[in-house]
Order: sequence, then C-alpha cells, then structure tokens
Amino acid sequence: MTSPPRTEQELREENSALTQRIRELEHSAAELRRVEEALRKSEEDYRRLFDNLPSAIYQIDFRTGKLLKGNDIMCEFLGCGQEEIPSISAFDVLTEESRQLFLERQMKIAAGEEVSANPEYEIVDKDGNRRWIQLNSHNIYAADGTAIGADVVAHEITDRKRMEGLLRKSEQYFKAITESSSDVLIIVDEQGVIKYTTPSVERILGYAPEELRGKNAFDFIIPEDLPRAVEDFGIALLTKERPIHNSFRIRHKNGAIVVMEGIGRNLLDDGIIAGFAMNIRDVTARTHAEEENRRLVERLNRAEKMEALGTLAGGVAHDLNNVLGTVVGFAELLLVEMDEANPIRPSLTTIMEGGQRAAAIVQDLLTLARRGVPTKDVLNLNQVVAECLRSPELAKLRSYHPGVTIRTDLAADLPNVSGSSVHLAKSLYNLIANASEAMKQGGVVTIATANRRLSEPLQGYDQVRPGNYAVLTVSDTGEGIPAADLKRIFEPFYTKKVMGRSGTGLGLAVVWGTVQDHDGYINVKSEEGNGSIFTLYFPVTREELSALSVPLAISAYRGSGESILVVDDVQGQRDLAADMLGKLNYRVACVSSGEEAVAYLREHKADLVLLDMIMDRGMDGLDTYRSILEIVPGQRAIIVSGFSDTERVRAAQSLGVGAYVRKPYMMETLGIAVRRELNRV
Repeated sequence: MTSPPRTEQELREENSALTQRIRELEHSAAELRRVEEALRKSEEDYRRLFDNLPSAIYQIDFRTGKLLKGNDIMCEFLGCGQEEIPSISAFDVLTEESRQLFLERQMKIAAGEEVSANPEYEIVDKDGNRRWIQLNSHNIYAADGTAIGADVVAHEITDRKRMEGLLRKSEQYFKAITESSSDVLIIVDEQGVIKYTTPSVERILGYAPEELRGKNAFDFIIPEDLPRAVEDFGIALLTKERPIHNSFRIRHKNGAIVVMEGIGRNLLDDGIIAGFAMNIRDVTARTHAEEENRRLVERLNRAEKMEALGTLAGGVAHDLNNVLGTVVGFAELLLVEMDEANPIRPSLTTIMEGGQRAAAIVQDLLTLARRGVPTKDVLNLNQVVAECLRSPELAKLRSYHPGVTIRTDLAADLPNVSGSSVHLAKSLYNLIANASEAMKQGGVVTIATANRRLSEPLQGYDQVRPGNYAVLTVSDTGEGIPAADLKRIFEPFYTKKVMGRSGTGLGLAVVWGTVQDHDGYINVKSEEGNGSIFTLYFPVTREELSALSVPLAISAYRGSGESILVVDDVQGQRDLAADMLGKLNYRVACVSSGEEAVAYLREHKADLVLLDMIMDRGMDGLDTYRSILEIVPGQRAIIVSGFSDTERVRAAQSLGVGAYVRKPYMMETLGIAVRRELNRV
C-alpha cells in the first residue's frame, strides 16, 4: 500500500530538519577535528616536554616491576635506548641495598601504608656506573583503588650524596678524634650551661657526659678560681675575633682537685654550634711538675747561695779567726797574769769577750754553711733547754723584753739524741730571741719537748726517714710571719730587724744549718696576728748520756816538759800557742809551713805536733801530716783551724791525728786536747 503523497509543507519541514542535522553533523565533525588536533598538539607538547626535561621521567608497572616508558634522560641514566626500556625491570638497575629499600616500599604500598613520595635509590647502568636519584612519584590506581603503577620524575643527586658521605666521614672522623682525644671539648651557652661535652670528660673528671649536660659549668670550678673564670668568660662573650686562654681548677667527681687549662672561642652566632666552645686539658701533672721544678730551682739557688756563703765563710773563718785568736788568746794570757784589782782588768775582759762574740758569729757562718766540724755527744733536749734558760745570754735577752714570759712543757720520758750541745743551745736561743722580738707588747714564749714517731713527709720535705724523733717546739703569741716572708726566713742575712741593733739575719739560718747537720727536720706554722710555731725534729739514739763536763784544774792538763812543734803560717798564732803551751810547762818549737815542719822532724823529735789545717803557702795540714808519717811513723798530732772541709779533717784523723781544736781557742781547751793526745795509749 502506497503512502499518501506528502504535502509541500511537510517536505519543506523535513528538508529543513535534514539541513539542520547536516549542519550539526558538520559542526560535530569540525569540533572532532579540532579536538583531535588539540589532542595531537598536546601529545606533541607532552612528548617534547617528556623528552626534553632535564629530569628523568618514566612510568613503572608495580605488578611486574617493569618500566613502561622513559625519556631520554632516563635512557641516559640507564645507559640504554628507548626501545630497551620496556624490557628493563627496576630490580635490574638497583644496587643490592636500594633493591631492598624498593621491596620494602612496595610492600608498604601494597598494604596501603603511607610511604614517602620522594624515595632515594642508587642505580647502576649496564657499564657499571653508579648514580643516586631522588624520585617524585605519583601512583596510578586501578578501579578498585589498588596502586598498579606510578608516574615518576627522577632527579640525580649523586653529587649531593657524595657530599653527604664526605660530611658523614668528616663527622665520624671528628667524633673519633674528639672521643679519643685526651682533651675535653665542651660547648656551653651564654649562661655557662653545658650543651655538649666529649666522652673524654669522664676519664678526666669522673662525670659521664650525660651527667654534665644541662648543668652550669661554673658550679664545678673551685670557689677560689670562680671570680677569675667568670670574668674571663664575660670578656670572651664580647670577643669573637680571637680565642681566649684561661686556666682554673675543677673538683673531680671523687673530690680531688684537677688543674685545667683551656682555649675558648665565642661561636654563639654560628648556626651549627651556637655556643661558646672550649678545648680544655688536664694539666695537673704538668702543674705539679712545674711546682716541683720551681721548688728544685729554689733549692738549687739556696744550695748555690749556701755554697757561695760557705766559700766566703771559709775565707772569713780562716783569716778572721787567726786575728781573733790572738786577740782572745793574749787577752786571756794577760788576765791570767794580772792581779784581780788591776783597773784595766775589766777593759781587758771586755776585749776578750768581744773577741769571743765575734768568733761566735764566724762560727754561725760556718754552721749555716755546714762547713764547720762540730763534735757530737749523746745529750737530752730537756738538758739543753735547762742550760739555755740558765745562761747569761738568755738573762740579758729577758732584760730587753720584760713583758715576755717564757714557759716550758717538757716531756719527762724524752729520748736522747746525738748532737752538739753548743749548736743546739745556740739554735734554741735564736728561736727564743726571734719570738721575743715578735712580741713588742709582751706575750708568752712556750718551749716544749715531745717524743714523736714520723712515718709521713712533713711540709717542705719530699720524704722523711721513718722512726722516733725527739721534738723541740718553740711557739709564741706574737705578730706572726707574713706569708710572703715565710718562704725566705731561713735565708742568710734575710731579716726584718734593724741590722746592727737586733740581729745579723743569721739566726734562723743557723737554726736551719744546725737541724740539717743533725739529720733532722724543721716545720714552721705562722699566720699574721696569730703567732708562730717552730718545730724541730731530731732522730733519737739508744746511747746513754755523755758524762757531764766540769771545769778542770790547770794541774789536770799541765805538761811535764814534753816537746811540742807548733806549725802555723800566722806569726801571731805561733806566738800565742807557744806562750800558752809554755805556761802549761811544755817545751815549744815553732815553724811557719808544712815543709819546715817536715825538715825540722828530720833533725829533731817532737812528742806532739800542733798542726794548722789551712796554710796559705805550701802544704796544708793533711798533706803535711802524710809527709811527717813517712819519716816519723805514728807521730802524735792534733789539728787546729778556724775552718776546714770535713773530709780533709776526717782524712787526717783516719791517718792518726787526734783531736780537732777550733780557733780561736782558750788555754784550757788547747791544754786538754794536748794532754789527752799525749796520754792516749
């Protein structure tokens, strides 16, 4: 059945609709072409960007680990062409360590865990070249939300990793140095609070680093050094151009004092350190060594001074005692012959006593220089104290200081010592005199004795001989000795007294020399305003006390016409000896040298030779006696001298010489020595 014919109107409407549809289709085709062109252009731009970016770009399939595509930079990283990329797996190019990191990351992604979008891996190309890359990764997800791959931009960071490695090695090197260093590196803030310290601090100060962190460094400095340390730190905070040197003492964790020396620099403005850095070291041993060195230098200087003084004393003793000997000796001879009522007798007595006092000063020089030849007897310090208190010298001293009271505290069971009563008494007198001088307004001098055992060194001595000691102590309530003077009080001629009126400056030097000669020790404690305490230690002896000496009648040492040869290079000494011995009923011949003595004895006999030890010309006494023994074996002799080296006196005595008589001598002293030698079996 045919359709009814359409009307013109219907055809027009249909044609119009067809025309509209054609137009729409033409527009859609044009839009499609535009979109396709835009897409093509976009793809070209992406490819151009993909290929020309300075960073590597690639796509990876997590399911296979394969690379899907990559740009030329990625090909350069891998050392391959574009066509090879789809055949390359991430496991093929990662180092062993990076492969492990990659697997761990993939496991976390698969588990839905958060991972860094910028991991770092080390890759190796087919030629074995290594490089580090850092990724900027964006995951590709499936419809179910599973991460199946990623678009990745990779930047090479090989240089940065190399620098990090060098920095890490540098840090390790620095750490190894600081942690094994004998020094301590400490960093504090502007308040002195410790921010860091090296482990070596525990070895030096006993504190672990964590014990110190957060503590204030100033809390560990001993109080005496704290003000100076704070002042130095304040200066250092204002100084950035140069390091600051300082030293201070710190208390060790165990309580000991450690001497530290350091150099510090203000690095508070340094972004890395941001603190005040100090390198400090333990210089305790060095400080002690320096102190020991100073002490030894002082001892050496003192020894050299004493040696020089000894040389001086020797010359003075030899020459001056020869002069004093004639003054004292002839004064004594004149007094022996003079009537008690003679008006010039007091003046002559004064002359003799003055000569004896001068001789005593010379003997002080020899004592402090340890150049004398003292004889030693067994005695008791209590006895020495008693005799000193009864002496005319102390009575005179008391008259000068009427406000001074002398008290004693003597041990009843005091053991004996071996020594020279003359030297010990002189030392005791010097100590009492000094104590009295120190109490111008009056006060108390206490003399004490005690028995004490020493086992540890005393102040000022490196060591002492352990054992029992008889101790003599002289203390006062006077003005005390300033610390600056305390180290010098035993120096010869060092005195605060008015020279020529109250002392020669030899008093304490004589005490020192006497203590040394008796193998003892001396300790001094004094403070200004609190008096002084002098403590003398003398080794004890088991020997019994020597028999008390009593004045002898002249008949006890008078001669029986024996012949004596006087050998002395000084005319006055020869004349004096001849007169004294003549009055004692001896026959005397005199010569002026050792050579003359030898010549005389070749022709004559002598029952005894009175031999001067030191003679300016020719042989001395020792050499003379040796020559005499060659012609007269067993010749009896005694030595006289104002000074002599101990070794040569002892050498002469070992050859057979008897007593040693010190110039100036009195007639009784000389007579007793001669008589004993002649009577010796």
